[in-house]
Amino acid sequence: MSLDQHIGTRPAVPPLAMVFERRKYFAASPRLNFLIIGAEKAGTSALFAYLRRAPGIYGPVTKELNFFDRDERYGDGTDLTLLHRWFLLAPEGALRGEASPSYLKNPHCFARIRAYNPDIKIIAILRSPVLRAFSGWNFRRARLRDSRDFMTAVRVELATGGDVTAARENKYRYVGTGKYAAQLRALFQEIPRENVMLIKYEDFMRDQQRLVREAVRFVGGPENVDVPKIRRVNVWRYNRKLTADEFLELLPNYEEDIREVEALTGWDCSDWRRPPLAS
Repeated sequence: MSLDQHIGTRPAVPPLAMVFERRKYFAASPRLNFLIIGAEKAGTSALFAYLRRAPGIYGPVTKELNFFDRDERYGDGTDLTLLHRWFLLAPEGALRGEASPSYLKNPHCFARIRAYNPDIKIIAILRSPVLRAFSGWNFRRARLRDSRDFMTAVRVELATGGDVTAARENKYRYVGTGKYAAQLRALFQEIPRENVMLIKYEDFMRDQQRLVREAVRFVGGPENVDVPKIRRVNVWRYNRKLTADEFLELLPNYEEDIREVEALTGWDCSDWRRPPLAS
């Protein structure tokens, strides 16, 4: 029998049946154990790269799966194909996780995450909101997504309240993304506090190895794991520095929020109030 004849003898499989079987398979796959949820431009790529190298932890090469905050991917939450397909190569028993920094600025997804796995561990890194805004703008400038000067971009956002109908570029939310207090309150409403690890970006940059070990333990990995230092990832060259005057113009928009973050976390965020040193 020829190959064509052999293929022709196979019974036809109804497309809907194939979809149903696929959905059943991925629904039965192990749930993710942890998520890195943000903030954007606050070291999430580096932390995820570290965790992927830790024994017993599996994360896909692709970062930012954005399953929980994209309605077209999440659907009604019952079809996990677009999430679990990225973990087909995960070893049996491995801790599974992914990093989508936009989750933090889209708090509507926290209830979805809790419904998906009530025991999931959440890690968030928070950075000086002014410097985070500047880094977010620089990232999009370097990728030719926003040709405006930084201060033009943030002034438009502030003047319009971030209304995308007033300015299309407001979808980037340079200022709004750094308003962490409301994001944290929404997170704590859905996820038990003991299942949330918050990292201050400035601490992470000073002592990455210690905080990586703590993160590995937090998600259920081994104690005192030795993770080799990695090179910097997802870093884009700046064509200029943020000036002290620009910093001080933006800071008042965050003063109240920084105080709330300090109250929610117990951190000292006085460094978030200081302009960058000129060099």
